[in-house]
Amino acid sequence: MPPGIATALLVSQVRNTVPFLFDETGGPPYADVLRAWAQRDEPEPPLNEFFKLCMSAHWATAGTFVPTDVDNAIRKKHWEQPESPQFLGEMADLVLESFGWDYAPYTARRITLPDDKLLATHEGTWFSVAAGAYAACKVPDPERAEKLLEAIASEVRREADALANLRKAEDALGFLKALPLVCHNLGDLDRVIDFWELPADDALRLRVYDATKPGAVEHDPLFAMAAEINTAHLAPENHRHLALRKAKGLRRKRDYLLPVGPFLDSWGVTIAQRVGGLDLPALGEVVSALLDGMEWEVSGEGYPRALAGILEAVPGGFNQLAKHIPGRDQRLLSTGALRQKISVPRARFEARWAKIARL
Repeated sequence: MPPGIATALLVSQVRNTVPFLFDETGGPPYADVLRAWAQRDEPEPPLNEFFKLCMSAHWATAGTFVPTDVDNAIRKKHWEQPESPQFLGEMADLVLESFGWDYAPYTARRITLPDDKLLATHEGTWFSVAAGAYAACKVPDPERAEKLLEAIASEVRREADALANLRKAEDALGFLKALPLVCHNLGDLDRVIDFWELPADDALRLRVYDATKPGAVEHDPLFAMAAEINTAHLAPENHRHLALRKAKGLRRKRDYLLPVGPFLDSWGVTIAQRVGGLDLPALGEVVSALLDGMEWEVSGEGYPRALAGILEAVPGGFNQLAKHIPGRDQRLLSTGALRQKISVPRARFEARWAKIARL
């Protein structure tokens, strides 16, 4: 068996973070793979099957609160195994196929573009595996490597077009939500190109590496704008939300998956509303986790908006919620600077952010 996590443990980790996947039928092909493995007892599968399992696990969890830790395996380690030449073409073809996998059921870190297609951090997930597949195929299978290169470059161009079309549509908030997604995706791509130590004259590196700056063939000025605005305003709002991992109630439904920050009012309403929301003890855990995250300097703008949505929708209002949170958290919610942020109307908050888009 290839080095890495045991198959049963990997499936259990997926179940831990997206339990609802196993209660359903149908959906994208990777969901069926995971459900099949949940019924399968094969601790030492061949590389091609283990690779497909790891790909499936990552697609199902990359947008959740606790992604599976198989990134480096599917980006590089699996491609370097002694048996990998035997399965190289099959694995590369799976990567090409995975570009079309529907990730919408398992992530809220996505937006709908003017052409009704989606943009999400899952494109970065795909970039990172596709770059690894390209590097592995470059010498033994240049034809497949070329297919992977063109598919990667095409997606980079699509993301530049997405930014342009959002600006053309004068969708300021949509444009802002797209920026951290694009920056995340290009960052994932660059990291794997470096991870594989592709040389300076490599075709993929020349084509797409560091595309936020002039020099790359696929550079677009909007990528530079995206990097500037993201670094200044959006990156802290969309970093790893580690504090929310302790609020395990958030893993119960796909409706609770966290969207792009800092625009979290609707998410707060969703998790707090009487019908379909969390019970009060679980909601109290979320509130405490949000406050902890702010202490860690994560999402200083978005988490207050989530709290505003929660307080707007929670049955019984603050008085009922207060019974399920510590006294310290009650005081933080009801006084001081945080209370002022929560009290800002959503329309005013979003209007202020819209100005940052520079449309």
